[in-house]
Amino acid sequence: MQDLLPELQRLWEWLKETLSELWTLITSLQVPDLVLSAAAVLILDLFAIAIIFAARRESRLCQKRWHRVSNDLELQCRIAQNEYHYPLEADEILLGRHSSADIQIKDSSVSRYHAVMTVTGGTWYITNLHAKTGTFVNEQKIQQKKLAVGDCIRLGNTHLYLTERPFPEEGR
Repeated sequence: MQDLLPELQRLWEWLKETLSELWTLITSLQVPDLVLSAAAVLILDLFAIAIIFAARRESRLCQKRWHRVSNDLELQCRIAQNEYHYPLEADEILLGRHSSADIQIKDSSVSRYHAVMTVTGGTWYITNLHAKTGTFVNEQKIQQKKLAVGDCIRLGNTHLYLTERPFPEEGR
C-alpha cells in the first residue's frame, strides 16, 4: 500500500494539472456543454483505469511478499480415504473443532480451540491453547514450537503434516 500512495499522488497531481489546462482550453474555444461533459467523463475514466492498474500491481507485489513470508507451505491431513490440503494463507491460523477455526478438525479428541499457528519472518510456530489432549510435534508434547517442513503435528487423534505446496502459483 505504501508503494501505491506516491504513485496515486503523482497521478492526482497530473489529473488536476491536466483538467486545469483542459478547462482553460475548452472555455477559450467556447465548446458546447455536451463536449465538455464528454471530455470530463473521458478523463475520469482514464483516471479510474490508472487506479485499477496501480491497485492490481500493488496486489501482485503484496502476494509475492506474502509467499516469501509464508514459504508456500500447507498442512496435509489424511482422514479415512480422503486427503485434505490446507494452504497456510494467513499470518495466524487457528486449529480446532469449532466452526470458527481457520482449519476445522472434526475429531472429538480435538479441543474447540486447540492450537494456533503463527508465522514470523518466514518461520512457522505452533502454540498449544491449553488443549486437554495436548499438542504434539513429531510425537513430543509442546507448549510452543518452531516448525519445519516434514513435521508431524498431532492434535488429539488427528495427524497433520507440514509440507511445501506441490503446485505453487505461476508468476512468482
